[in-house]
Amino acid sequence: MSPPSPARFRPASTLRQAAGVAATQLTLMWRERRLPWLALVLLLLAGASVATGAARLSLQAQERQAVAAEEARLWDGQGVIDPHAAAHVGRAIPAPVRPLAALDPGLTDVLGTSVFIEGHAQNPARHRAMDAGTALSRFDGFSAAWALQVVAPLLIILAGFATLSGDVARETLRQELGTGASPAVLIIGRLIALASASLLLVLAMLAATVPAVAGQNAGWMDIAALLAMCAAYGLYLLVFCALTVGVSALSSSARTSLVVLLGFWVVATVLVPRMAPAVAESLDPTPSAPAFRAAVTEEAENGVDGHDPADKRLDALRHALMARYQVDTVEELPVNFRGVALEFAERNSTDTYNRHFERIHATYRQQQATQRAFAVVSPAIALQSWSRAFARTDFAAHLAFLQSVEDYRYRLIQALNAEVKQHKAPQGEKHRADIATLTRSVAYTPGQQCLAGIAAAQAANVAILLGWVLLALGLVFFSARRLGTTP
Repeated sequence: MSPPSPARFRPASTLRQAAGVAATQLTLMWRERRLPWLALVLLLLAGASVATGAARLSLQAQERQAVAAEEARLWDGQGVIDPHAAAHVGRAIPAPVRPLAALDPGLTDVLGTSVFIEGHAQNPARHRAMDAGTALSRFDGFSAAWALQVVAPLLIILAGFATLSGDVARETLRQELGTGASPAVLIIGRLIALASASLLLVLAMLAATVPAVAGQNAGWMDIAALLAMCAAYGLYLLVFCALTVGVSALSSSARTSLVVLLGFWVVATVLVPRMAPAVAESLDPTPSAPAFRAAVTEEAENGVDGHDPADKRLDALRHALMARYQVDTVEELPVNFRGVALEFAERNSTDTYNRHFERIHATYRQQQATQRAFAVVSPAIALQSWSRAFARTDFAAHLAFLQSVEDYRYRLIQALNAEVKQHKAPQGEKHRADIATLTRSVAYTPGQQCLAGIAAAQAANVAILLGWVLLALGLVFFSARRLGTTP
């Protein structure tokens, strides 16, 4: 009986053998000219998408800066007027441009780009992008992220489906086993080869994205987010590498391996990601815009509007205020009751809008939870959520923008109302003030998401991705044991 192969007992020797197998497999992939050319075409298209997307984002940033400056000029140019009249003039707040949208546009093109703020109303974002992205993006939302999510797994399958399956491959495998290498070494070597090729794709995409992002004055947070995205894409592609090697080792023919892997690819990257939103919408339908606005308007109109002094709903407020200051008439109050009523009305209408918007946001969160459940059969869904979150092109980033705008709107309108309350005008007249001076201290601060908060919100998705990695590696381990017992 021949002695056991030293490779079974020496980790260093095992790694060298696996590296040798990986090098051989990479050489074979390179000789198969079609796959490198397909990968190169994919990288060129994705790189062009990133470059054109970055150029478009730079133009959008300039346009929105110009809009913000013009809105500020118009607001300050109102001069000396009734502060509440200024509240009804309002102003628009443009949404921030996300540098990583060049890599993963996410929901950018279907969400509004500005919010008009005014008294007594909380408006949704409007002016959705009409061009729907770059020319490449018109092909079913083509982007670098889409290329890595959908096309890169297909290239992995095409590169590795026949590496261990079929009679020809198994004859070669017997020759390799005859050299003293274990089945585990041969499978791990092939997995390393596929994973290395996949890592090159991710690194090439990273190299194409960094200059585009840096050209948009991106900060360290954007670079860190980009690295987090690349790590997730690496895990995602590792899943397909391991599944490809495992299925190939278990299949009796290359044709069987290809059919199984392509079936999984279609389900995981095409069908389920398209089906999940439809199922989520059917289970938790979003109210139509007219229905939503009608419900809010109905409740808001039945609340205090602050304009009608004869409104019985203001009686309690009026009597409480007179009792507080121990006066018999509104005219004797040391404050302008009109301003008090406007403050009270703004607080009530804001509470009304917040309740209705919170309901619809809760619906969106439930829809996202439903979609996440489909990640059990599609790792692409978990990756897509992670990628959009760190690119800050998902709904959570948009909601942070809306909340920061609403915070600014409320502070601005209440500052105007406080000015009315603190100054009593002569009978029959209204107090007037310089709007620019009055509101100079009320500044808009864009909502910022910290990376730790994004990561915490995406913990479930990264856990799903890691679960897929463990499952795929478990298949590789099982196939290695099975291959070692196959005569």
